[in-house]
Amino acid sequence: MNFKPKMFPFYKKIFVPFFLLALLLDFNYYKKEVFSDSNIKPASADDIALYEGMGVSYVCVASRKEIDLDFEKSLNVATATFVNVIRSKHGSKVMDLINKKTKEVKVEPEILGFNGKVRILGKAIQVCPDNIPEKSKEEFSKLIKQIENFEKK
Repeated sequence: MNFKPKMFPFYKKIFVPFFLLALLLDFNYYKKEVFSDSNIKPASADDIALYEGMGVSYVCVASRKEIDLDFEKSLNVATATFVNVIRSKHGSKVMDLINKKTKEVKVEPEILGFNGKVRILGKAIQVCPDNIPEKSKEEFSKLIKQIENFEKK
């Protein structure tokens, strides 16, 4: 009979901390709302212009003669940054800028990348034309002609 009283402090030392821990834990974790994504707003024209300007600034600085980084790599880095910011901060959503509506549109990353590259390259040609290779300028002018022909149809 002396065996039982000696075992009680052992159980007390083991199970009391687990019991207190169970009281502190909330087992209803799967029904809690996630508030981190609740403030996602679509990118407005001002947001897109800001991200475009940041990309143009990077391309112009990186392609200067003194720094002499590869232009295509610089353009790809600026485009990837443009896409990643819109995807992470705005959830790949932009305001419908063509129809001037207050409708948000979810854009695929490939389309965001293409549009970002065209926008950044076009603005870089205006801002720092000396830093842009002639090959890229020619490709841009061909692309603009294709877009204009497509819009006429």
